[in-house]
Amino acid sequence: MKRKQTGSVPTRRMRQNLNKRILKNTILNILVLVIICCTIMALSMQSLANSILLDSLQPMVRQSAKSVESSIHLLADRMMTIAGDQRISGVSSDEADTRPDTKTIRTNRTAVLEEAATIYELYTIALYDLNGNLLQGIEDAPETLDSDFFALLQETDNLTTSSDTVFQGNLGITMGMPVKENGETSMYVVGVYKYDAINDIISSINLGKNGMAYMANHAGIVTGHPDQSLVLEGYTLSQISDGNDDAISRITTDETGSTEFPIDGKKMLVAFSPIRGTQWSLVIQVPKSDYNHLINRAMLVAVLLTLAVLVLSILIVLRLARSISRPVKSVTNRMVSLSDGDLHTETVSVQTEDELGIMAKTLNDTVESVNQYISDIQQVLTQIADGNLGVEPQVDYKGDFILIRDSLASIVQSMNETISGFRSAAVRLAEMAEELSGQSGQLHHASLEQHESAASLVDEVNQAKERLADVTESSSQTRVKTEEITQCIQRANAQMSALSGAMNDISSNAHEITKIAKAIEDISFQTNILALNASVEAARAGSAGSGFAVVANEVQNLAVKSAEAAQSATEMISNTLAIIQTGVGLNADTASSLDAISDVSAQISSISDQLVVAVEGQANALSTMEERIDAISAITDRNLQSSEGTSKASQLLANEAEKLQAQVKNFVLKGGLER
Repeated sequence: MKRKQTGSVPTRRMRQNLNKRILKNTILNILVLVIICCTIMALSMQSLANSILLDSLQPMVRQSAKSVESSIHLLADRMMTIAGDQRISGVSSDEADTRPDTKTIRTNRTAVLEEAATIYELYTIALYDLNGNLLQGIEDAPETLDSDFFALLQETDNLTTSSDTVFQGNLGITMGMPVKENGETSMYVVGVYKYDAINDIISSINLGKNGMAYMANHAGIVTGHPDQSLVLEGYTLSQISDGNDDAISRITTDETGSTEFPIDGKKMLVAFSPIRGTQWSLVIQVPKSDYNHLINRAMLVAVLLTLAVLVLSILIVLRLARSISRPVKSVTNRMVSLSDGDLHTETVSVQTEDELGIMAKTLNDTVESVNQYISDIQQVLTQIADGNLGVEPQVDYKGDFILIRDSLASIVQSMNETISGFRSAAVRLAEMAEELSGQSGQLHHASLEQHESAASLVDEVNQAKERLADVTESSSQTRVKTEEITQCIQRANAQMSALSGAMNDISSNAHEITKIAKAIEDISFQTNILALNASVEAARAGSAGSGFAVVANEVQNLAVKSAEAAQSATEMISNTLAIIQTGVGLNADTASSLDAISDVSAQISSISDQLVVAVEGQANALSTMEERIDAISAITDRNLQSSEGTSKASQLLANEAEKLQAQVKNFVLKGGLER
């Protein structure tokens, strides 16, 4: 029960969340789509409204410009009528060949000008000569014409309208017309119409709540405006349009068109068109906000319709979600119960031909197939548990379940091979147990012999240790005697050294005596020469020197004897030196012999030491050997005990091998594996 409750919690959550997820995702997608569509629609409507308004303003401004142009033409016709009056030129229709006098002409002209000023609502009207100077006019007529206007009047030689609409602090339209006489211009008639006619037309243009129309000339100066103070103060297009240079350029070049630009932070829709026959352009300016309420109303209607469609779509999606979620719930419940191990509950059928119906049918087929596979696996495992290893799957496995069938077959085959191997191993184990039992007996016998050999070896080692002890004692005595001989030889070497020193001293004294004898010989030689010289002198002295001659002769004899004695001493010393040299040589030979004896004695002593060390090493080796032999003996004892245990274990192993053979024979194997 706990398992089913644990599995039902996510199922319940999934049931609750499925509709919500479908509805939430659908609503979210629709809302995103609606927002995008509304944004696109708003932008499109704004752009479309701008285009429509700008396109509609262009014909409106053209029509308004034509209205102003018609009014200008009307004024121009009046001016042409005045210029064509024969009283101006001084020629009467009744008297074509006669010309009135100057006074009559002036009177007639004054009458014409006054009538025109009264009838046509002119501020002033006057006649000017070909240099632009005043000929004749009513009150307030300027003495000279404006240079620009007069130049244009001369250039066109036809009806000309001034680009300026300010006259003596008032608004007015200045027009000029040449007066012809015999086809030639003789003078110019110039009048200033009151501004009311143009102002009425500009004010009558209906442009919504805040729209207006105004005029500007080619210099960018405002020439007509509902607020006449702007015209009187000489405002320019740049001042009233926040300096939009592109629009100003298009207006002042007689272009017809429309544009959009901000003025004081407000977006304005502006259309403009030239007024033909003048130097003016008409401009219509409408705040975009005047039409925003229409656009906003249309957008609100569109949004409301979209929301209505959204609600309808949500209802449709909710119905569709329920139609999807109900079959999914039944299939999900069955899958959850399947995950809990329920293979018997039937799957609720879904009577649809779509993917849900196919999924439900597939789930039912899957449960049936799994039931068949599990039953077949249970039958196979039961047979295996009963010891029948020749069993095979009976169900036709499909798809990836073939792997299960192959795995079962592999398991059965592996168990067959394993049990067959166990049988063979049991037989071999029994044979090995018998062989191990025989080898255990042999091991026991060998262990006994090894134990006896180890005991004999211990006795022999003990005897060898005793003999080595005797050798060690003899070696020690030999070493003592050798040391005594070495000491005697060393004393003899010392005595021989002293003898050699004494003989060397005698040899040195003999050399000194030889030197003295040589000196005596030299003295006797000199004495002999002296005696000879004395004899010669005595002979010379004659009888007076006879006594001296005797003395000289005695001295000579003494010198001869001294020389002979020195010669004899020298010979004796030479013989003595020879004998001493012979003694020194013998002494050296004796010392060499003693040294050799000393070396031999040292070698004997070293050999004795080596012998003692070798004997001690042999003794240590024998001690180590004795310890190892004791260890071998202990091992032999353990081997002897182990051989007895092995013999018992081999017997137990033989019994277990018989039991294993009995157990393995209970399994029924496939044909070909029976033995």
